[in-house]
Amino acid sequence: MREPLSDILTRLVHDAEEPPRTLNSLLDAAGRQGMNLVIVVLALPFCLPILPGVSTPFGFAIILLSAKQLTATGGRLPKFIGDREWSEDTFDRIISGGVRILERIDRFSSQGQRRLSKLVRPRLNAFLILFMGVLMALPIPFPGTNTFPAWAIVFLATAQAEQDGILVLWGYASILVTFIWFGVFGTLMWTLTMASYEYLGGLF
Repeated sequence: MREPLSDILTRLVHDAEEPPRTLNSLLDAAGRQGMNLVIVVLALPFCLPILPGVSTPFGFAIILLSAKQLTATGGRLPKFIGDREWSEDTFDRIISGGVRILERIDRFSSQGQRRLSKLVRPRLNAFLILFMGVLMALPIPFPGTNTFPAWAIVFLATAQAEQDGILVLWGYASILVTFIWFGVFGTLMWTLTMASYEYLGGLF
């Protein structure tokens, strides 16, 4: 049975004498689960949401980490984001909120019984996380365009870390909701664009 990410995060941040304050230090401290843990931490602010205005750099970092998982390469994040030291208040809000979310997610998991573990396909799920990271990084000023991809990322990265097929299914369901939401957004934007074009055409 693998240690839940919520327990790892609590141990690394709240129980340590000198808790990490950068993503790269968190990446190093978490060991083999470092990438999945940092991916979850990067997506969490958009599930809550508690840290507006950083979807593009955080999405870029998620893309980098998931690409490393796809190619089975290690390494740290670039200094501009990986070595940035967060204020104690901001970091604590992210981590405390993240632990609460991960503890709730554990209730929907297979509770360590590894049901449907064959669904945990590292490269496929890493590709889906990468794709959701791209959607998060897009500067789209529309509600939900960060939130739904973020939930998909959290479910899939947690599933990868805990080898939990039930959480993979929740991740796939979140991706489906994401596609539906973006479809609604795209249809709405197209309708508004065409209506504006027709209105302006009628003026001239």
